[in-house]
Amino acid sequence: MTAQIVPEEDWSYGEVLGICEHTGFGDTRAVVEVRDRENDADLAQTLIHEYAHALLHSDVDDEIDRPKREVEAEAVAYIVGRYCGIDTSGSSLYLAAWISDDTEVIRDRLSRISDTAEEIISVFEEDS
Repeated sequence: MTAQIVPEEDWSYGEVLGICEHTGFGDTRAVVEVRDRENDADLAQTLIHEYAHALLHSDVDDEIDRPKREVEAEAVAYIVGRYCGIDTSGSSLYLAAWISDDTEVIRDRLSRISDTAEEIISVFEEDS
């Protein structure tokens, strides 16, 4: 995976704050780009959110489950942000996207969220 903070004047993705693109369906190599901005906490949250997409969603290429993928990525960003002491007050978990899911689907997503957050946190712990 490669990650880059792109200066605002060079940002070509409109209003979104970050993107995660895979080089091909099923390819685990992702390119993460985040629009630079003055709010470091928000920048870090967006970077973690997009990194979570890179870890969780390399095998997905559809719009049908996008709200659920956004919930997963945002939940990971929230957990990791809290662990790192980042202000997560702007983080929204979009839990309404889960309302129609049965208990097993929700349980599966919580496991994916927890496992991915732990994976990212373990990288921070190795570096400290």
